[in-house]
Amino acid sequence: MELDGNDVGDNASTLEEPLLTLNANEELIDANDRSEYLADGLPYKTSLLIKSLYFLDALGSSTWGRFSAIYYNLHNLHSAQIGCIEGIRTVIPTFSQVAWGIIADKWQSRKSVWLVTKVCSTISLLALALPLIYQSFWRILFISAVAQLFVPDGILDAYTLELLGEENKLYYGRYRLYASLSWGFGSMAIGWVTDRYGFEPNFILFAVLSGLMIFLVAWSIPETGANTAIADQEEEEDDQARQETVDGQEAVCQDDEERVNSESAVSSEGGTLMELIAIFVRPRTLIFLLEVIIMGAAMATVERLLFLYLVNDLQASTFICGLSVFVNVLFELPIFWYASKFMALLGHDGLMIVAMACFSFRVWGYTLLTPSTKWAILGLEVLHGVTFACYWTAATDISKILVHQKSTTQVNDINSNGNRRNPKSGYWSTAIPTTVNMLYSAVGSSLGSVLGGWAMHKYGSRPMYSFMASIVLGTLVLHILGAIVSRVWFGSSLLPSDDANIDDADESDDLEGDGDAENE
Repeated sequence: MELDGNDVGDNASTLEEPLLTLNANEELIDANDRSEYLADGLPYKTSLLIKSLYFLDALGSSTWGRFSAIYYNLHNLHSAQIGCIEGIRTVIPTFSQVAWGIIADKWQSRKSVWLVTKVCSTISLLALALPLIYQSFWRILFISAVAQLFVPDGILDAYTLELLGEENKLYYGRYRLYASLSWGFGSMAIGWVTDRYGFEPNFILFAVLSGLMIFLVAWSIPETGANTAIADQEEEEDDQARQETVDGQEAVCQDDEERVNSESAVSSEGGTLMELIAIFVRPRTLIFLLEVIIMGAAMATVERLLFLYLVNDLQASTFICGLSVFVNVLFELPIFWYASKFMALLGHDGLMIVAMACFSFRVWGYTLLTPSTKWAILGLEVLHGVTFACYWTAATDISKILVHQKSTTQVNDINSNGNRRNPKSGYWSTAIPTTVNMLYSAVGSSLGSVLGGWAMHKYGSRPMYSFMASIVLGTLVLHILGAIVSRVWFGSSLLPSDDANIDDADESDDLEGDGDAENE
């Protein structure tokens, strides 16, 4: 249905979520073209492209993903060896993901970084299909380690969040749900294929899907970055300011131009690593990052080792393994779709509490299963969908908040002319999401995979899962107590929030005002 330009404002009031600003130059967009934009501010074609990328990425990942445990099991590796491989595969991205994120931001080369890492990781993973490789544990370990040097995780999220902008960030869940959808259907289909045709078709499907995604990114995604967008917007604002002061105000104009030039010079230098570190070392941010690591370790015992428990201990088929993934995805979808409503209702603290509570109950339920009750895993996996969706929604939104926070270093910075530097936020739009993702999928998953695999091999699956349920339950209790204390004593949430970001901005504005007064 096409909308007349005059109907846009009227239709905005009928939406459950507001029709937000399309872009910084909205007044220049012809009214007849506005119907091509969605409620999240993105053009229809761009929105379709991003959804397709999420769908293909998760569909390709489902061919390997959790089924990697089945691959290792088919080649006679025990749980301790599997945990070691998975641990090495997640330790290496501790450094590589952050490094690629910083490179993408510093050189404004997000697209090039993604293409290089995706191509290299795809080729490395396909090498595991060679008999020369899978006949040796050490060769499998080596190839798995090489593949993790080129992990592009987090870059697609950063690109999507940048397109949506600060005001539209809660629409992110509606894009992320396409990954969940393809992950669920793909896992169920791959389970059926593996039962009937073996594991080799998985590699073929992975190669085809990865190649298609690489083609779409190379052909359709522009080479842009947050710093470029910020610089363009600042240049336009500076031009407007100079134009307004031309008539009869030459002296004032000269002062303004000197100030703009000095700020532009500082802005062109970009962010520094000290500013990035200053954002991460805040108390609320440290608490958030610690919980990210704990949840990453806990989820790894499920995502990396659950299929071993199902196949070896409960005598389940690979199809049941894939079906369990499909079931949990069904309950991820509504949470991702209504992410803004859940966020408004529960906040970051509430979402993390729900995620940890569901995880503890679900994993404790694993310990009660027997071969005769193995189908009950489908009911328990419903809680996994709630766990992951609540955690991911909260973590992604907090990452976006951290991107737009101003560090203490920025607030207190003085430029070469003796003026207080205008703090710039949003520079680390790739490095921050990839760092958070690294702590979850690299640091946390490494601990969970290695220690979980060792405990499963030495003590058995049920004691290992009982221990993980206790760890997360203890974290849940501490989080609830911390949230209560933070609300009562400080009047804010335990985890980083928009309120904290606003407070930081107000403080920096006050400092700027004081600096300007002193200069005058």
